[in-house]
Amino acid sequence: MSSYPSKLIFLFFVILAFSDLQGQSFWFGAKGGAAMNFQSWGDGGFGGSVNRDPLFSLNGDLFIESYDEFKKGALYAQAGFHVRGSSFRFFSFNNVFSEQQGFQFRNIVAEVGAKKSLLNTNKYSPYFILGIRGEYTISTNLDRYVEFGQLFYPINEFVRKFNYGVTAGGGFELPVSDLSNVFVEFSLQPDLSFQYEQQPLFNIIDPWTSQPINIGLRQVRNLSIEAKVGIKFLRKVEYTD
Repeated sequence: MSSYPSKLIFLFFVILAFSDLQGQSFWFGAKGGAAMNFQSWGDGGFGGSVNRDPLFSLNGDLFIESYDEFKKGALYAQAGFHVRGSSFRFFSFNNVFSEQQGFQFRNIVAEVGAKKSLLNTNKYSPYFILGIRGEYTISTNLDRYVEFGQLFYPINEFVRKFNYGVTAGGGFELPVSDLSNVFVEFSLQPDLSFQYEQQPLFNIIDPWTSQPINIGLRQVRNLSIEAKVGIKFLRKVEYTD
């Protein structure tokens, strides 16, 4: 796991170096914050009471953004680490005990999109963003549930490594100096592909009752709501005669 942050940083500096070669002004920076993650996950034949709850995580990105001097619109690219998933509270059949459990999908995320400022002001600038995402799952926590019944709980064999989706959101940007800004950003990130897909299984032994059950089709999509703060710096190119 320790090598993944270094790969992200390397990718960021490759993009940064490419932008520098173009001889154009651009912004670069970092942002991070919290996410509330949901999943549409059919529980397919699970006996007992299951309530799906959000999974909370911390995420971060490195980004570059084109210089939008006249507030006509900018393009951006970013790469980051995001945890997707959901949680639920399991209740025993006689409500003797309950336990909070959650499924985590740790993803490397690459995103490109457009950004548009809504007001032309020197004090603060609200904006909205619209982008497309590609994600690759580097690990999960599903192995911890193997002891509960390998086919009854989700397993890594049915995790889809590559996923994609869209991002829509907005925020407020505040100048700190001529070459740096800070901002607060909110976004909604639904997936268009399935994070997990498992075909129906029949006559699976329920580990709690020892009775055979059927597990229906499981097709899981992620949905994340993120709130981030960030800082960006301007690499400004000026031409002189």
